[in-house]
Amino acid sequence: MSPHPTALLGLVLCLAQTIHTQEEDLPRPSISAEPGTVIPLGSHVTFVCRGPVGVQTFRLERESRSTYNDTEDVSQASPSESEARFRIDSVSEGNAGPYRCIYYKPPKWSEQSDYLELLVKGPTQRPSDNSHNERE
Repeated sequence: MSPHPTALLGLVLCLAQTIHTQEEDLPRPSISAEPGTVIPLGSHVTFVCRGPVGVQTFRLERESRSTYNDTEDVSQASPSESEARFRIDSVSEGNAGPYRCIYYKPPKWSEQSDYLELLVKGPTQRPSDNSHNERE
């Protein structure tokens, strides 16, 4: 007994929809920094990368793709969003610069997020004493 043509058509349409859904572009991730993007020298900062549910790996990239950190420690931030956190315990001047996120949701990688610029501020310089001693 051969399958009914309507049943075959339904199966083909179902498979076509599944394949089409898998080929759709992934939403761009977002990136933020806690407690902010201007960090005192020696303080900590945490980069937070967010993407859709189902992300397997988040990657935090420096200005070029050659320097990055990957994590599979992904948590669900909300019913529709997942996130990963990348902490730097003691920032130095070498940590300053642009960062961005990307994620892997099988079977492919997403586009990159916008850049986030990390600024590291050093110790505050006191003005020299003799500039305040002048009298008119």
